[in-house]
Amino acid sequence: MMNKLRSNIPNLLLLIKPKHFGFNSETAHSNHFQNNTTIHDQSQAVENSFQSVLADFDANAIPYKVFEDQEEALPDVVFSNNWISSDPQGRVTLYPMFTPNRRKEVRMDIADWVMERVKGTELIDLTNEVAHQRFLEGTGSIIFDHFSKTAFACESVRTDMKLFESHCEGLGYRTVSFESLDLKGNPIYHTNVMLSIAEKYCIINLYSIQNQLEKSFCKVTLEKAGKEVITISYAQMNAFAANVLEVKNANGESCLIMSQSAYKSLDSSQIARIEKYSKIVAVDVAVFEKIGGGGIRCMLTGLYV
Repeated sequence: MMNKLRSNIPNLLLLIKPKHFGFNSETAHSNHFQNNTTIHDQSQAVENSFQSVLADFDANAIPYKVFEDQEEALPDVVFSNNWISSDPQGRVTLYPMFTPNRRKEVRMDIADWVMERVKGTELIDLTNEVAHQRFLEGTGSIIFDHFSKTAFACESVRTDMKLFESHCEGLGYRTVSFESLDLKGNPIYHTNVMLSIAEKYCIINLYSIQNQLEKSFCKVTLEKAGKEVITISYAQMNAFAANVLEVKNANGESCLIMSQSAYKSLDSSQIARIEKYSKIVAVDVAVFEKIGGGGIRCMLTGLYV
């Protein structure tokens, strides 16, 4: 009996409950969204925020699986999308992380569970690439369009272009790469800060791609793939408006998960364009955005089951 066709949109989310979340000094020099600060009763605020996310998922019939944190104090475990991904073909990939303390986040118990849950066809382990100083941080580094089989990435110390190209070639995906800079001229550390791709639309800070040829090629590629291109500003990008993820809920409906700060940054026209295709689910993850420099997209590993 043949397996049912998998959706090209994730329909199950994997999250890791953060026990030791905080500022990560090892990643701060390349992630300019981080803030070395603490807030009052921080551990309780982190717990409350995480539980409110799950409550919002429950209210919108979005399936998820939560894993408990390990005992070792690793501050960024909540951002699981950087070390593991799956795709609609059933392939599961483990990625080489830029900083030593993030490499410790890779967990074979979770990888084994994912392989079993998605009826995995192949486990691709790239983690040994760290020995060659080649890094690729999952769906933070790579934005996959599974509909057109195209992968997008911006250059940074966390995204080795040769590894990006060779990995995607092995998956059968063509690649689009570009330089993306913040207002101070710093490379944007992860592509999923400035670009998100859904089935029928994309959200992108085109202003950050300052090379006109790269900008034009990226935009045309997205349009040829049938995407409505929704452009956001630097201010909206800094509010994590591109750090979003389209998922299918248990009723087969398209939902776009974003943070409340991202939602508040959008204007009515942008919201209307998104809502033509997806129900917006806005969650409160301000504590993770402010201290960790990562938004709700970074917290979600999308699975295809």
